[in-house]
Formats: sequence, C-alpha cells, structure tokens
Amino acid sequence: MIAAEPLPDAAPEFANGGVRVRLLATSDLHMQLIAYDYVKDRHTGAESLARLATLIRRARDEAAEMGAVCLLMDNGDTLQGTPLGVHLAEHRVTPHPMVMAMNALKYDAVGIGNHDFDHGTDHLAHCIAEFDAPVVCSNLTSDRLTSLLPYALIEREIPDATGETKALRIGVVSGLPQQTATWNRHHLDETARVTSPLPALERTVQQVKSEGADLVIALAHMGIAQFDEGDDAQNQAAEVAALADVDAVIAGHTHLRFPGPDHDGVDGIDCQAGRIAEKPVVMPGSGACYLGVMDLSLRPRDGKSGWHMDDVSVALRPLTPDIGEDTHIAALAQDAHQATRKELARAVAQLGAPMHSYFALASPSPVTALLAEAKKHAIAKAVAGTEFAALPLLAATATPATGGFEGPDNFIALPAGQLERRHVAGLIPYANQVWAVKASGARIAGWLERSSLLFNVLQTDRPDQMLIDPQVPGFRFDALYGLNYQIDLTVPARFDAAGRPIDGAAGRVSEITWQGQPVHPDQEFLVAVTDHRAGGGGTFRAFDDNDIVVREDAPLDLALIDYLAAPNCEAVRSATPWHFAPSAAGLSAILNTAPDALNHLSDIAQLRPEPCGYTQDGFVRLRLHL
Repeated sequence: MIAAEPLPDAAPEFANGGVRVRLLATSDLHMQLIAYDYVKDRHTGAESLARLATLIRRARDEAAEMGAVCLLMDNGDTLQGTPLGVHLAEHRVTPHPMVMAMNALKYDAVGIGNHDFDHGTDHLAHCIAEFDAPVVCSNLTSDRLTSLLPYALIEREIPDATGETKALRIGVVSGLPQQTATWNRHHLDETARVTSPLPALERTVQQVKSEGADLVIALAHMGIAQFDEGDDAQNQAAEVAALADVDAVIAGHTHLRFPGPDHDGVDGIDCQAGRIAEKPVVMPGSGACYLGVMDLSLRPRDGKSGWHMDDVSVALRPLTPDIGEDTHIAALAQDAHQATRKELARAVAQLGAPMHSYFALASPSPVTALLAEAKKHAIAKAVAGTEFAALPLLAATATPATGGFEGPDNFIALPAGQLERRHVAGLIPYANQVWAVKASGARIAGWLERSSLLFNVLQTDRPDQMLIDPQVPGFRFDALYGLNYQIDLTVPARFDAAGRPIDGAAGRVSEITWQGQPVHPDQEFLVAVTDHRAGGGGTFRAFDDNDIVVREDAPLDLALIDYLAAPNCEAVRSATPWHFAPSAAGLSAILNTAPDALNHLSDIAQLRPEPCGYTQDGFVRLRLHL
C-alpha cells in the first residue's frame, strides 16, 4: 500500500514547522494522448496529455523553487475516448502508450472511472498492472483486477524544525458512481462488486487515517450535482468533500471545470475559491484541457499530533497557444497512432449526399436516422425466427455530436462520396453495443418525456430565449424511430431533472402513434438501444434483466458498417419521428450551432432560420421561428 519516494531536490523549507504541498490533477483524459482528430485525420493543436506535460513540468519546477512536496494524480476515464484507444484495446500493445506516458510523467496515484471498463475488464487489468503508480478504487473489487488497490499511502521525506527528516504520509482514496455496475454490467466479471461510494470512502478514509495518513486526498470520479439528483445520485463530489478527515478532493466525470463559472448558482459551493464544505476541490475539465493545481500550506497542530491546513489555493491552468507537444511523450504513441490512421482509412461505403448534425436538436437529422436504421437492421437479424420478431421494432437514438460543452467543432459533417472507417468513428465515439429491450407504450411515453427535458420551456413573444437547456447534454435526447409524436415547447415535461414525476404535470409529448394509430399504454414494443441506455445511462431509468431480450456482443460500429453494405436510403432520408407542436405566432428561440451550418439553412427552411451573430466561443446563433 506504500509508495515511498523521497524528493531530495524539492525538500520543503519550514516556517514554524510548516510544510507546503502542491497537488497536480488531471481527469477524464479519454485517451487524448496526442492532439489529433482521427475523424478528420489531421493534427489539431488542441488539447492533449503531450501538451499538458509542459504545464506539469512547469508546475513541478515551481513547487521545487518554493520548497513544496509535489504530487501528480489522475482521476480516471483514461483508457477510452478516441479511435487510438479502440485500436489499443483490439490490438494489445505492451506497454500501453497512455500508461507509458503517465509513467514517464511520474504520476503518483491513479483512480479509475466508469468508462475505463468500456473495453472490458481484461484490458483494464492489463493496463493497471503496467502503471508504476498505485491504481486505486475504494468502492469496486474484482478478482480479475488483482493490481487494483482500495487505497494508497504515499510517503515523502521532509525535514522537521530540528533539521532531521520525517515522513509526511498522504492517503489516497478513490470512488466512482455505483451506477457503473449497471452501465458496464456486461463488462464486469462475476466476482465484481460495486458498492455505494460514500460509505465505502468513509470506511477507507478511516482505514488510511488509522495507518498514519497525515493528509487524505479523495479522487472522486463524480461531478458536482447541479440539481437534486434524488436517491440514485451519481454526482456526489460535494458529499465526498463533506466527509470527515477528507482534506482535499479531485473531482471529474462530468467534464466540467471547478473552480470557475460552470457551477454558478449551485448552493453550498464557492466557485471562485474552489471550496466545498470548506475543503479545496478541483475539477480539471476533460481531454487534458486543464491542469488542476492545488497548493496547501500545512502546520503542526498546537499540542496535538497531525496537521492543520493553514492556507489553500486552487486553480485551473489552461493550455495556451504557445505550448506545443512534448516530443518525448508524443513519440510514445507514434506506432499505434500510425496503425490507427491506417485502419481508419479503410473505405466502408459511398454516400450519395452529405450528412450533418448541425440542426439535430431542432429537427430530425439524417445522421440520427442512419444510426437508428442500423440498430433496427442489427436487431431484426438477431430476433429473426424468435417470438420477438412479431413485436413492432423501434430504435432509440441520440445524436452523438451536437456542440455543447465540447464547442462548435463538436458536430458530425459527412461529405458525399467515399465514407471511411474514420467517419464511422465520429458517428460512434463510444464502445457501445446494440441491445434490444421490451418496453410498453406507457414506458415509451415516459422515455420521450425525459428526453424532452433537453428543451427549455418557451414563452410566446419573448425574444431570443434559448431553445436548449445548456445543463442537459445533447446525447440525452433520444428520438424513437418507428413512431411519430410531437413536442410542445410551451409546457414543461412530466419529469424533473432527476427523472422524478412532477405531480399534476400533463407533459409536453403527445400524439404518439405507430403506423398511424395511437400507441396504447399497455402496447408492447421491441426497442433497439445501446447497452449504455439499457443500463440507465444519461439519467434514464435502467431496464431490468428480464426486459433485455438481446444482449449479444454486437458492437454498434460494426452494425453500422454492416448496414451500409445495403442501406435503405429512402428510409434514412424520410425518417422524421418527431416535430414541434404548432404554436401561436411569435414563438421563437435561439439555437447555437456550427458556423458551417450557415451553408445548409435550406435544410430547416420550415423553421425560417435567421443568423444573428456568434457566441464568444465560436457558435453561430440562429433564430428559429417555431
């Protein structure tokens, strides 16, 4: 449990017996090892761990100059997220380039996140065993993950006031959402057990304290809840900070930033100082876009053992344009990088017309329809000749890239002509599989209501209100292909943000029909979904095992490639399952989308789009008449 490493070149200078500790933090790297867009097949100069390496070294040098103990930690969701990660999972390379890079950067502790299981437990076990740093999770155990630790104790030798040295012992605990057991149940082995994170962390903190930890750092692969998430909360970083004897928290999972404006308006937190429950908390975004830096000044407690935190500073350091990639770190990925590019250059189909997702949150998109048809095609083949083949077949599909926190480049844009494997990677960024579930008409109505939380409640004659609630990611908006229905933007949904029914709310989704006939509450359907959605991902209600009728190993990307061999182009072009309900004159709203959308306004002519400037982060603003 102990990783001892004295730092002779950074011995702290004491003032009245005090010591400084600098914590450096990354989270949600999602295999962004180098600054490369594999979908567009080009270097980007954007975020990457190879670029962040420069900030890490600068921050370490500063720590040495001020005589501080310095530790670097990561908070999980590291091994999944780019085609490079997929290639490395399918073609095992030893050692894994991301692990090599983190070893080269001398990480002191690493947590795991829910997405680290997306390529299977064996792949994760293989990677964990290669880390030089302890890999920690306090609320998950598995006989297959033999190198995973419930906690770590890290020792640093420091001089005391008399000039002698003694050990500063830093305990590291780590927790991920309990929903990981559902989201990744098909990847977890039979011995895996995921428990509620807060009780597990509380017990583990007391364990490390009993073993002499002077300082306890919690790696919480959880966000800061922006609303009451109810009994099944997954974002509990604030609750982790409130635990007794936790001294500092590194948060993540939601890809947001803290400190900073991303959590303005959330009660009980200090977005400017980076404090929750009077504890320092940092959340460094995603994809290596920020380095979290936490400076702690400790002094001995008067007449008591242990330390008192005297002063705290929390900050996020962004990558600036002058920072290039560390050539040594980038070189670690080159062989796998070139192999990934070669694999992604393979042609898989021909597109007769371009497709894009610029307006997918304002009008049904051919991109979403293509994914839906591929899912239905895969499930129809899987259930052929079974009792389920007689059920009406639907497909629940969200559009994978619709701007949001990822910025105006986060859209799908497929050119007419040759479609390559790299374009498929853009359509399907996660390692999802195609499953099928049984769902009643009543459950489907609730499903659509929860999806409709994406849209703000609009008012007639109120200019320039935003169409989309910025707190709801676009991937939480499922369209159910095979049905027809309308969404009334002037009334609220039947559910709150946590998915709980609102008493007396009539809802905003109506006129749900299948083949022109109203859908009855007890009518039964077969719905093609991803494994993630079937498990409740995106704050949806998880399906019971008895309702999951197809759960074969059927990767969604391969299902799409199979469908593209003989696609039903007319079905893709004509699929329009939903529309906004007719409203009184004067109802309009603003949609933020990609600048290139201005070249495709005829695609949403029925909404009479009007360009009205740009946002500070580069989105074009379109006024839509609804």
